[in-house]
Amino acid sequence: MDPLKSAWDNTPTPSRNIAELQAIVDRQTSPVLKGMRQQLLIEILGYTLFLLVYYDFFDGDKKPFYMNAVLVISILFMLVHNVAGYTLAKKPAAGNNLLESLRKQLQKIKKYAAVSVASRVLAFAGIFSFFAVNIHWNSHKYFVLAVIVAFIFLQQVLLRKIWARRVKRISSAMKELEV
Repeated sequence: MDPLKSAWDNTPTPSRNIAELQAIVDRQTSPVLKGMRQQLLIEILGYTLFLLVYYDFFDGDKKPFYMNAVLVISILFMLVHNVAGYTLAKKPAAGNNLLESLRKQLQKIKKYAAVSVASRVLAFAGIFSFFAVNIHWNSHKYFVLAVIVAFIFLQQVLLRKIWARRVKRISSAMKELEV
């Protein structure tokens, strides 16, 4: 171990000043952020295109005004939610040390996770309500409705698990730093 430790100790560390580090952060060349940005742009274009054509393509003129409003608000809510997630990832919480930064980021992530799960369910419920408003219901259509509700419920459960795993990972990293 001694040769390994001495080799580690003798390894030169690159020296960077604060301006160089800030330039790296400002560039935001993270592949994760790049992927999030691309997904966000695709979703913005898709939702915008949908909002431009839904009135004619999906008989928005034959639906009550409040259902049109519910649809538009649901889609805008999903877009705002996605932008908030990108902003959260882009601007991590800063603290005096790594542990404090992780604590702040964990609090933000917990709040965002709760909003994420609720907003996804509410948005899909709003969109589905728009399409279901003028349907003449029979037993087959009730079965399809039950499948759709089960799918939304399953999606909510899976989304909660994903967020719980992320929170647990950050919490365990915090515990390792506290030792």
